[in-house]
Amino acid sequence: MDWQIKTLSKKSTLSGERFSPGDRAISLVYVDDEAGELGRADLHEHELEELQLPGQVLGRWTWVTKDPEEGAPSVGETLASAEDFFFSLFENEADAERDRSDALKHLLALMLERKRILRALGPRQHSGVQAYLHVKTKQELNVPIVEISRELMFKIEDTLGDIIL
Repeated sequence: MDWQIKTLSKKSTLSGERFSPGDRAISLVYVDDEAGELGRADLHEHELEELQLPGQVLGRWTWVTKDPEEGAPSVGETLASAEDFFFSLFENEADAERDRSDALKHLLALMLERKRILRALGPRQHSGVQAYLHVKTKQELNVPIVEISRELMFKIEDTLGDIIL
């Protein structure tokens, strides 16, 4: 399944300052406690300490702003962002948001397996947990198998943006 969704922001969520070509930026995916929805904040790397989100951060990735004349990020850059985000989901686990985090892990694992960044270990599981091997680092990860509803897919698509291929 290929997804092309919301593009990365042209300006910081926090300050409104535009990103210039070559700027390092950070995207955070979080759960908005008040709305109960997934949200995304794109900001300059130096603004991270100032940011106060209305909920729990699920994951993050970094990216370098390109000149609009250079076009969209390359497939390699997009995959690197997806890989960063996938690993960050294992670092920022919060019990309260485990369902959403598990769904993101499951979807990203399937995408990264398709791109040959992850490899399923053992027989294919249909429930419980699927073990994956990160090909580059040989790290083994246990990814929960989650039934993905259509509603959840729309929420995730609207939030993640360009890192989903």
